[in-house]
Amino acid sequence: MSEQSSETDSSISATGSGGRYPRTGRPLATRATNSSIPYSLLLVMAIIIGVGGWFVYDLFEATEDELEKARARITQLEERVRITDEAVTETGASASEQINLWESEIRRLEQQRKRNKSAIEENQAAFEKRAKTVSAIETSIRGLKAQVSRHEGSFSQQQEVIDQLNMLQETVEQLFNQQRDLVDKVNVTGVTTSGLRSNLETRVKENEEAITAIDAHRREVNARLADLKRRLELSIH
Repeated sequence: MSEQSSETDSSISATGSGGRYPRTGRPLATRATNSSIPYSLLLVMAIIIGVGGWFVYDLFEATEDELEKARARITQLEERVRITDEAVTETGASASEQINLWESEIRRLEQQRKRNKSAIEENQAAFEKRAKTVSAIETSIRGLKAQVSRHEGSFSQQQEVIDQLNMLQETVEQLFNQQRDLVDKVNVTGVTTSGLRSNLETRVKENEEAITAIDAHRREVNARLADLKRRLELSIH
């Protein structure tokens, strides 16, 4: 606008206005200068407002982003809380079931312990009774062993007596055989020596009577020995 005013003044002076500058030339420049200040302020204010608006918009966008992120985190936290609550509820129910199971198992074990204790006491009483029975049996066995030892000693003694009786019987048999041989010799002598027959008849008769007596005595001894052996054998068995 100042350039347009200068051009107008120049045209006026060139057209023959007497070479004089108009009076309004200086005030126009002053007004132009005064009118340019508000536009600068407006421009600065517009820039400031624009920058401020952009900053506010950017801050708003950043705030919106943070708000969305916060909402997302809150949603995640709510979901985690819900899952945790469900897990805690489920875990609590499972723990309660497990505790009930343990309590039931403990009661069962307690009942089993009582039954086992009763059975152990019964077994202990039976064991003590059997121990007494075993002790009595051992005492009886010791007594039987002593009796067997005594019987073995008696059997040995009886066997010795039987052996002695057998030897005695054999001795009697030998004596009888010797006497029989003697009688036979005497008889043979009596046959061969008829001259001595009359003298020896008395002796032969005496010998025969002696042999008869010895034979009777032998039979009696044998009978007594046989009876004694039988009695000994019966006592052994």
